[in-house]
Amino acid sequence: MMRLGVVDFLAFSRVCKSWRSLALSNMNMFIVSRPPMSVSISTDANHESKCYLEDFEGRKLKISLPHSDYKACVGVSYGYLILLRAKTNDFWLMNPITRHEFHVPFPFLNVRSCTSFLGAILVFSPLISGWVFVVFDRYFHKIWFVIFGKREWTYVTTHFSILDLHAFRGKIYTLHLDNFLSEMRLFPTPEVTLLEFNNFLKPNRRYPRLVSLGEKLYVINRISEFPYMIQEINFSKMEWVSCEKTVEEYAFFLSSDYCFSAFIRIETWVDLYSQYGKHSFPDKNGKGKLFRAKMWYFFHDCLNVNFLHQ
Repeated sequence: MMRLGVVDFLAFSRVCKSWRSLALSNMNMFIVSRPPMSVSISTDANHESKCYLEDFEGRKLKISLPHSDYKACVGVSYGYLILLRAKTNDFWLMNPITRHEFHVPFPFLNVRSCTSFLGAILVFSPLISGWVFVVFDRYFHKIWFVIFGKREWTYVTTHFSILDLHAFRGKIYTLHLDNFLSEMRLFPTPEVTLLEFNNFLKPNRRYPRLVSLGEKLYVINRISEFPYMIQEINFSKMEWVSCEKTVEEYAFFLSSDYCFSAFIRIETWVDLYSQYGKHSFPDKNGKGKLFRAKMWYFFHDCLNVNFLHQ
């Protein structure tokens, strides 16, 4: 069973109750060993929206989206596609693997003309021991959030435009223009506090993004010549640390449409070029390990796929 691809693993789990029990008991071990799949969303001739997950062998998992009027995807968080319906300003979250879904009304903003500026993530808050749905507007200084299972939204306004927002080790960090970094606190009083560092982030960065790997948080330049410039955020010393010497140890997965970036250590999966050849982005130095798709689905983010059932 552990040698199966994702598509066959899901088919295996649906044969009977005993096989499903075996699959579920080994789910965590299975998903952490799976490389990411590319994701695309399209609408067919019958105006039905489909989600396609494709592995590196070209096998596709086709999933009919339950609500075809939710066509814009503004993020992927803990294995959930975050779909937006602009006409009614609300979100539908769906996990394409477990097929679990839930609806989140969004009463604040008419998003018809600014869908591309929105981002959204799920965050676990240790202070309330619960999950929070966070929506942010990249260019209009606002962050909204609601506790899962409740309808009372709260928002906070920042002094700077928001380039990116990232949850890391139970905290939320926001990256702003001119390379400012802030910490956002949700409870008890929502606020965004600018962090002071002992040195400065390197200038001339275009479209920087926050990315975490293990116990470390990084800022990478999303659009530049490859290999990317990476800097680690050292919170113990409150310093920016250059990682240029180790950049070749990583493979970068860039989602071109949804502003999502991630990187992994090369040894995690062997022979990445044979797996993701059609997604590779050539580098003139011959050292590039950059793979681009409309969207990437990382299975290690699904380790908490059952949290919303509890």
